[in-house]
Amino acid sequence: MTRKIRLPIVLLGAPRSGTTLLGKLFAAHPDVAYWEEPRPIWTQGNSWRSDDRLDASHLTEGIAQQIDGVFGRFVLRSGRTRFAEKTPSNLLRIPFIYALYPDVRFIHLVRDPRSVVASMRGMLAKSPDARRVLSRVWETPLGGWPAQIALAFRGMVEPLWRGGRKRFWGPRPPGWQSWIGLPEEIRLAKQWNGLVETGVTELGRLPKETSMVIRYEDLVRDPASSLDLLYDFAGLSREADTLAKAVALVRHPANRSIHGGLTVEQASQVTRETAPLLSTLGYPA
Repeated sequence: MTRKIRLPIVLLGAPRSGTTLLGKLFAAHPDVAYWEEPRPIWTQGNSWRSDDRLDASHLTEGIAQQIDGVFGRFVLRSGRTRFAEKTPSNLLRIPFIYALYPDVRFIHLVRDPRSVVASMRGMLAKSPDARRVLSRVWETPLGGWPAQIALAFRGMVEPLWRGGRKRFWGPRPPGWQSWIGLPEEIRLAKQWNGLVETGVTELGRLPKETSMVIRYEDLVRDPASSLDLLYDFAGLSREADTLAKAVALVRHPANRSIHGGLTVEQASQVTRETAPLLSTLGYPA
């Protein structure tokens, strides 16, 4: 069936990898209607799963029409012509999204896992953003409200009896429950590994023109060249003033230390957990 959305731009990346910045760069383009983390839209009809993985078998035509309809109306209201979004858990839904939109353009942003883990440790101690939680519930289609409200309740209440620290935060790869109780840096490294390995594997099964991988460190080191490549891959115009306005948004310095806020031992543990992917992605072990 014909879809309302053509050539959607789906930004992929583990949490704390720079996807918010990447989203801002696409939101700055005059042709792009950008939606940040419409997770409840992607999961409608599949809201009660124990992890976030979805494949083509989970996509019925009814679910496809619901998702495409919401995104289509969003673009129509914006007055723009292209749709872009970022949802970190979509690293676990690549076959599902490709089945819905075979003309999708995936952009996978990766970052050194030691920096990611250091940043994610801070998120475990961060107080829940009540306004963000409520907005997520509000944008959830009615049928998904029970699952979304349960998720929001757990996210708001659980830290109260855990000394203000979350037990788990972010996308849930298969097997995530077995990591509960492990040292934080190991648990977070396994989470990163589960997300990024799935993303690399699933994108590798698709036609090459469907996806692009870029490193966060390269993006912030040379934003002008990186953005030119990104817009070109996505099929967006690359006028000089458009590029200049977007590049001006990049104020994040490249990582000065791969350890971030980790001790040397913690960084070593993350390195051991993620070693195969470090090599694949071009990071030092």
